[in-house]
Amino acid sequence: MKTKTLFILFLLSIQQFFAQQIVGSWKGELDIEGDKFPIIIHIDKENSSYKALLDSPAQGVEGIPAEKTSFINNELSLEITSANASYKGKLENNIISGNFIQNGNTSPLVLKPYDKKDNKDYEKLKVLQLSDNLPQSLSKIDDFISYLEKNNAEAGEISIFKGGKEVYKRNFGEAGLSQKDKVTFQIGSITKSMTAMMLFKLIENKQLSLNDKLSKFYPKIPNAEKITISQLLHHSSGLGDYVVGKNTMKWLTEKASEEQIMNHIIEQGSLFEPGTKVQYSNSGYYLLTKILEKISKKSYADNLKETFVQPLQLKNFYTASQKPTNVFSPYSYANAWEPVKDFDFNNVIGVGDIATTPTTLNIILNALFAGKIVSKESLSSMMPKEDRFGMGLALVPFYSKTFVGHSGGTYGTNSLMIYNGEDDISISYSLNADRIGANNFIIDIFSILYSKEFSLPTFSTTKITETELKQYIGDYSSKEIPLGIKVFIKNGGLFGQGTGQPEFPLEHVEKNEFKFDNAGLKMTFFPEKEEMQLEQGGGKFLFNKKK
Repeated sequence: MKTKTLFILFLLSIQQFFAQQIVGSWKGELDIEGDKFPIIIHIDKENSSYKALLDSPAQGVEGIPAEKTSFINNELSLEITSANASYKGKLENNIISGNFIQNGNTSPLVLKPYDKKDNKDYEKLKVLQLSDNLPQSLSKIDDFISYLEKNNAEAGEISIFKGGKEVYKRNFGEAGLSQKDKVTFQIGSITKSMTAMMLFKLIENKQLSLNDKLSKFYPKIPNAEKITISQLLHHSSGLGDYVVGKNTMKWLTEKASEEQIMNHIIEQGSLFEPGTKVQYSNSGYYLLTKILEKISKKSYADNLKETFVQPLQLKNFYTASQKPTNVFSPYSYANAWEPVKDFDFNNVIGVGDIATTPTTLNIILNALFAGKIVSKESLSSMMPKEDRFGMGLALVPFYSKTFVGHSGGTYGTNSLMIYNGEDDISISYSLNADRIGANNFIIDIFSILYSKEFSLPTFSTTKITETELKQYIGDYSSKEIPLGIKVFIKNGGLFGQGTGQPEFPLEHVEKNEFKFDNAGLKMTFFPEKEEMQLEQGGGKFLFNKKK
């Protein structure tokens, strides 16, 4: 399933020349698919070499040691092999401008001098407290959602539990999409958490071991004799992502056979030696689901029934084989809401096929942490340790607060299920129509709950004619970033599309300015010069229209 990275932790290393320019602290903001992550790098000289420490304020973490880097002719180059990432930037006028590349995806990253004493941002490291007046906070959340609904910005449902009981629930925006008799949402990769819990039940019953090799079940898979069940659960197997097709990204919108999927997994091969890296793998969980069914001699649906539905008395909890008919359809915004063709979810059983409600997700999550699904030892194994991913659970940070759970994204619906034990609070939501970005949505919810300032998203009411929009259309390229952008008109609105990337709607802000909140992106056009400036992640990049 398609997933969103909610945080990235780098291990950097720095060896530099021109120390008088580079020694000190530098801060930037990384923007990945709309998710913003402050990064602070402290560089110091020790004897004849240079060392660096990294702070990640969004995680409440300081002093992460850095390693490997060069700074030559005012060009900073970082190779972060542990994150399959790199950074290259040039120091000019006391600002380092460059690009951060991870898993083939490029994001601008601008680093500026940073003084901890004079910067209020370090308040992010202070321990947050849940509001003393929870009913008031929930009322503000309700007002926030009403604002989104009024501006035709979101559709979905949210549930909040405190102390194991639901204290807030709201379905919103669906009336405008004419969805009747619908109750559930496709939760995408949150399904993996359920799959992991059921596998740990097998482990508790001595039917499976974390040290068992994949070759015991599927010897033809690359590196099967080296890959363990533990590595499959932890996304450290080295296997690829079968959801991504060979010739097209979205090859699983139509039914594929098990043989086709297995052949594709084998063809994708191994990306790295098992246990040496962590990289999200849908293929791993596809194989784990098959192993679960093999050992239990039961279908995925029957396993769900035995582990979750019956013990927790769940309603509206379905796997794809049950063919649920009460699922909210997904939409994308293209100057108007348009239906999205989603997965044939039979292709992702156990990987991302479950349909349910946010309330049900909170029931399951609270039961998990109350010891009602797996043992205390199993839960400890599932929990993330040194990196974001555990075994079926992942970290979701908000400043000094750390939540645990899982996110899930299909081609049209984004969901989240998270729990914080310190405050005994859980939040689950599904958005099947989203204009502001799912990450922005939950950040605003967090901000209200933890009394942090935030700004309401803005929506333009100005109408621009197609004649006016025509001055912006064209193909743009930049000398500063290796990305081409096509700007065109669709459904009476302006759209952009990066080379090899999906198209995205551009919402008018004012004059020649447009934005795309899902990616934290702004474009300013200069028609008379045939230029366009792209702003994202703190960087500004000039593009020229091709003649």
